[in-house]
Amino acid sequence: MDFLSPPLKRGGADGGSQAALSALFQMHGGQLVRTAVLLTRDDGLAEEVVQEAFLGLQRRWLRKGPPESPEAYLRTSVVNGCRSALRRRTVAARAKVVHPVPEASAEASALLREEQAQVLGALDGLPRRQREVVVLRFYLGLDDQEIAAALGVSRGTVSSTISRALRSLAELLRGQG
Repeated sequence: MDFLSPPLKRGGADGGSQAALSALFQMHGGQLVRTAVLLTRDDGLAEEVVQEAFLGLQRRWLRKGPPESPEAYLRTSVVNGCRSALRRRTVAARAKVVHPVPEASAEASALLREEQAQVLGALDGLPRRQREVVVLRFYLGLDDQEIAAALGVSRGTVSSTISRALRSLAELLRGQG
């Protein structure tokens, strides 16, 4: 899917690339940050990763023009940036992700928070690759082909990894309950 209008595709020094990048940030920046938060479990680190992805896209845009799919380019950059940031991280302190809770009774809100904490805890218990495919599939709603492109693996690998991840999540959640 192409999110850029033809005049913006030219990019370069005319400001078109800046306008296009700004539009991409408005459309996808928040979702990319939330994705990075789910992968890194650190709000600040997630914002840095997304900022670096947009800077990388800008550099690429100025050198070679826009990629075929800027959204896919950014998504792949964010996933890879999260991997790199986690590898470089020396302190394992992770910030808690704050999720908005719909207005409900205090009891319902407490149960929802408890369920969210259990799911996030189980998600943390998955190996990195399994956690990535779960986030990309069920949070971003990507299909196997899009996940494969983002992670640089085959569609078959995505399918089998999702299957293993769901089995592992079910076991982890049964163990918590």
